[in-house]
Amino acid sequence: MICLQGGAEFTAPCRDMDAALLAAAAPGPVVVVALAGAPGREYDTATANAVRHYTALGAVVHGAPDARTDRDGALAALAGAGLVVLPGGSPARLLGALATTGMGAAIARQVEEGVTVMGSSAGAMALCEHCVMPARSPSVVHGLGLVPRCMVVPHYSGHNAWTSLAPEGAVVLGLPECSGLFIQHGTATAVGLAPSTVGDRIVPVGDSVVLR
Repeated sequence: MICLQGGAEFTAPCRDMDAALLAAAAPGPVVVVALAGAPGREYDTATANAVRHYTALGAVVHGAPDARTDRDGALAALAGAGLVVLPGGSPARLLGALATTGMGAAIARQVEEGVTVMGSSAGAMALCEHCVMPARSPSVVHGLGLVPRCMVVPHYSGHNAWTSLAPEGAVVLGLPECSGLFIQHGTATAVGLAPSTVGDRIVPVGDSVVLR
């Protein structure tokens, strides 16, 4: 299962959504991979926030070492994970780090083996086939492709100029903060505080839609 969230992760309004995620996740600890943040303080802060949040929900949580400085340690931290968490930050930084450290390929293998992955904001963007690179002139690049044909617009509130960037045939997922989608076997179920948008369809919390 893959969980895509729209942002404001690890805050109190996300508690119920993340408790449900933990209940549905594969057995094993939560492993936090905060590569969307810059090395040092940003990485450490995002990791600490995630550890505190999931620990309060009763999970065993490990923060992976920063793979940009300790590749072997980060890859080893993934072993035995039940849930891998990719917090928000910079999608460009995240995709670059996942590619150059081998963490992206390792996470993809884990998904094939049944490990659950959650990405929020930039993390959700990177997990999909198409990923927006925010800039003065935004562009779309290939993401990890764990959610085929899809492109995430995070922090969604009903309109975003990025939707016009979607390649032909792509499914745009508009995800509000503290909300998102549980995706399993090609079916997306809306979770969190607010409905999510799948293509041109608004999906109320608790409802499901087949991704086409």
